[in-house]
Amino acid sequence: MPPEEHTTLQDLRRLLPASFLAGLVAGGLLALLTHAHAWCWGGIACYNHGLFGAVGTYQNLVLGILSLFLAGTLPAAISREGEGRRDAAVLAGGIAGFVAFLVNELHFRIILVFGRGNSAGPGDLLSAICSTLANHALSLLAMGLFTAALAALGAFVASHFRERAAGPDEGAAASRLLLCSTAALILIVAVLPPLAAHAMLGAGMIDVNPGTAMTMTTVSAERTAPDTIVVTVEEAPPASVLDPDLAFSIFMNGIDVSNASACAASGFAATVDPPGGLFAAKGAEAVWTGAGISNDGTPVNVVVTAHGVDGSEVIVLSRMV
Repeated sequence: MPPEEHTTLQDLRRLLPASFLAGLVAGGLLALLTHAHAWCWGGIACYNHGLFGAVGTYQNLVLGILSLFLAGTLPAAISREGEGRRDAAVLAGGIAGFVAFLVNELHFRIILVFGRGNSAGPGDLLSAICSTLANHALSLLAMGLFTAALAALGAFVASHFRERAAGPDEGAAASRLLLCSTAALILIVAVLPPLAAHAMLGAGMIDVNPGTAMTMTTVSAERTAPDTIVVTVEEAPPASVLDPDLAFSIFMNGIDVSNASACAASGFAATVDPPGGLFAAKGAEAVWTGAGISNDGTPVNVVVTAHGVDGSEVIVLSRMV
């Protein structure tokens, strides 16, 4: 074996522990980013599927590429001076990327098997893995090689900066600076788009489909005393979605009791606090008190309807209280 190849294999052998560690870190990061993406976008995606869907898709793509790039830079960044050959670093980065792919695939299989609330066991997980390998081996191999190539690119860039540095210490500092910069960029890309989306929604800068957005409205009703019912807005869409004149209509036993005026017009024996009824804001409450809703053994049927600015209506609560 030529001396250069022997040296490369020795360097690769020394880098293998760092490669597997980098792959585990990147795979865990990809899994974490998946859950973070669902948490950040899940509550607002329905307000504008076209815009938020496109932004979320591109965000996922960029985060995936950056995470694999990070996996490739990690072995080169933490290697010692004698382990800095570029060819060995690139191979180590590719291994890290492939390990990250395997970890991410295992994460998805675990979600598919155990994430449905059923009583699955390790045997079900093993069966799902075997089925995936049997039916999609070529596609999985192609995806694994692609992720390995992205990670190898990160390793190539890190080792390039390291070799061009003035000395070993400067090279190590340069590769670690690249590693930290990539991690910071991942954080920015993960946090900034959903924060901007939430802020723009609150400011009314994004067009929202009222009919779809109102389906996210959650209203509760509870009896706090024999003659008192409290209706609370648990979750509400942006204020621009709901009708500013009458955001909610409340009916009790089929009678309109939306506000004090409606109660007086219908002769319903109850007072409303505040007199204007239920406001369109998260945490808003309205209290109905009086003989008309007294608990005489028969529950009161409470129905709450949300009204959109476009004239759409959605029943957000219907229950006996």
